[in-house]
Amino acid sequence: MSKNKSIGTTPDAIAAAEQALGRQLPASHVQWLLENNGRALGALSVFPVYDAANARKTWESIARHYREGWQEWLENAGTGDEAGSLLPFAQFGTGDYYCFDYAQTGPSGEPVVVLWSHETGASTTVAPDFASFLILPGRPG
Repeated sequence: MSKNKSIGTTPDAIAAAEQALGRQLPASHVQWLLENNGRALGALSVFPVYDAANARKTWESIARHYREGWQEWLENAGTGDEAGSLLPFAQFGTGDYYCFDYAQTGPSGEPVVVLWSHETGASTTVAPDFASFLILPGRPG
């Protein structure tokens, strides 16, 4: 099975992830997950929503990364409130994360996409929403 094979998911799996995260995922990201859950964007690992029908491929889910990686890191690093509005959805190979920033809304009404640096704790806006991120020139992957 190819690493980039699209497996998709269900609205129920997305709803379960949203409940675990305590927030709704952006609509353009939900649409992408319905068709591409478990798929990477080239070299960029996009966190899937857990789907029992594809447990092996979706075990490293967005909710798991948020709960077991992101929140623990924030607690240990003692970062400011800014990072609390971020939801990592993909990991850049260097330890940085692409995140939805729920404190900033783009023209589509969705959270903007930022690149968060693990070295500085700062984030830089890279796209006004997930749909724009998908077509961003120079995006890794």
